[in-house]
Amino acid sequence: MAEMEILVLDNASRDNTTEVVQSFDDPRIRYVRSDRRLSMRDNFEKGIRESRGKILGFIGDDDGIFPFAPEQIVEAFSTHGIEALSAARAHYAWPDLLLSRRGMALLPRGRGFEVRTSRAALRPLLKTDDYYRLPCIYHGFVARSAVDRVIARQGRFFVSSIVDCASTIALCLDDIRFGFSHSPLVINGGSRRSNGASQFGGGSEAEQANWKVEDDLGYLPGFDDALTVGALIVETAARSVQANHLPSIDALIDIEDVRATLNEELARRVAAGRSVEEALAMFTSAGIEAPQERQAAPRAGKMARIGKLITSFSRQRPVDLLKQGVGDVAGAAEVLTGMLAAGQTGLLSQPVAQARAALRIGR
Repeated sequence: MAEMEILVLDNASRDNTTEVVQSFDDPRIRYVRSDRRLSMRDNFEKGIRESRGKILGFIGDDDGIFPFAPEQIVEAFSTHGIEALSAARAHYAWPDLLLSRRGMALLPRGRGFEVRTSRAALRPLLKTDDYYRLPCIYHGFVARSAVDRVIARQGRFFVSSIVDCASTIALCLDDIRFGFSHSPLVINGGSRRSNGASQFGGGSEAEQANWKVEDDLGYLPGFDDALTVGALIVETAARSVQANHLPSIDALIDIEDVRATLNEELARRVAAGRSVEEALAMFTSAGIEAPQERQAAPRAGKMARIGKLITSFSRQRPVDLLKQGVGDVAGAAEVLTGMLAAGQTGLLSQPVAQARAALRIGR
């Protein structure tokens, strides 16, 4: 697409990013380097200021985008009168990921497109913890008009260190119309340098330490080193309450879901031998009463783990890309694009290979 802009934000990297970008002779590519390391949210905020397009979207340096995505994105915005577009994500685990699923991919099986309203979709968010199915500027695409309204209301776009979740809550506050594609547009890459992998296992401890040093905001009291995604969503919601002068967190997400989420986080910390007093501060930060009784989190039984795997298998096709010699997200995009074009996402497409890949991921 001739009108597309690819903005490369070099956050004072020490590798050969400059040389790689300069190797492409393409006027659509713009390169912006920071002289010093910025926090993730400040780097993303800089990206919004530097960008020129009418539709904005972020991906990380270990992520990918399908080659057919730009045309589909523009068509969705022009056809459906939406201000944001999200999609079921494909996943790719780079070979250096410190987990057994390294070299594997997950390809969504779904098809179709629907238009939703964001405020209604936000309230039950903690039941799934999947904010990528809501409007999100990271791995999603948002009209600049919606981004500008958020900045005018909050003073800046990202009010939390969890930039992806922060963008979802900020956009949902405007109750915008957004589209959801059941087939993927973006590949979520996971490597040992990923912030998400560093937070929940699979990434390097050094990368997690660097992220904490660079983070200029930190977490609200009680939320440091959270063990669950749900707890981080609650922290971001509490930040959003402050930034938008809302009466309580219940204005955003269901209060009973908040309480259940924080109780689960508390139980996991008790089981891990962590400080109870520190964990109880989460409830104060979220503006709700802390529980009187504290129990350790029950261990997930074998049947529960099997059920989770079956659910995942029904929604996403596992693919062993390491076996096919794929070593990066560009290779993953090529193979997965071919599979989508050939309609090879169903349960009956190469069932033996799918079963073997699923067993390897589930180890």
